[in-house]
Amino acid sequence: MTTAPDRTETSQDFVSTKAFRAPPESVLAALRTVEGITDWWGPTTGSAEVEGTFEVSFAEHEQVIVLHVEPAEEGKVVWTVEETPRTPEWVGTTIVFDVTASGDGTALHFRHHGLTPQLECFDMCHAGWTHYLSSLVSYADTGQGQPSRNKAA
Repeated sequence: MTTAPDRTETSQDFVSTKAFRAPPESVLAALRTVEGITDWWGPTTGSAEVEGTFEVSFAEHEQVIVLHVEPAEEGKVVWTVEETPRTPEWVGTTIVFDVTASGDGTALHFRHHGLTPQLECFDMCHAGWTHYLSSLVSYADTGQGQPSRNKAA
């Protein structure tokens, strides 16, 4: 298994680009508040403000991801994964949301630094991020995302 200290930024990192009808402020609000994160990703507690730490839980709290919010330039949200027992490959990885105005809406350039095809969880995580980034678009554009609600499958 590859661990975070073995990784450097690579073109193989999971990346995605999404377009929103919503303005950049709405997209950023969905990334900077626990209420917003809850509504597109999953139940969230803590602080999603810069230098804050928050937890997102899945599968009836069997999977918890602890993230630290890093300082970032305007229009960027950067989270470092501190803890995640079920996917330890994520520890030390960095999740970056780069939000810019685009036409009448917003463009999001997403990169999960360190989430590469060499990791055991890559296929599952790729599918997860694909779903949750679409949920983020839906939430920012309509107010209704498709987050994890901690229901047993």
